Amino acid sequence: MDLGKRQALQKALTAATDRGAQIIIRRGGLDIGILPDFVCFETYVEATAVDGQMLTLRYEEIEDVKTTA
Repeated sequence: MDLGKRQALQKALTAATDRGAQIIIRRGGLDIGILPDFVCFETYVEATAVDGQMLTLRYEEIEDVKTTA
């Protein structure tokens, strides 16, 4: 598990729930908005994109995590 990325996801989740921010994950050079219903597993994250698509993201695929606020 990549603890740094997991911690970044946790911070983004806090921002999303406290301030209504959107969580943005950068993967393959593209920013993808995700809903705060993601689940962190040992080697990957399952998330729902804002367009409703289900995503399975390996930690090594996640280039950056940020929020809109």
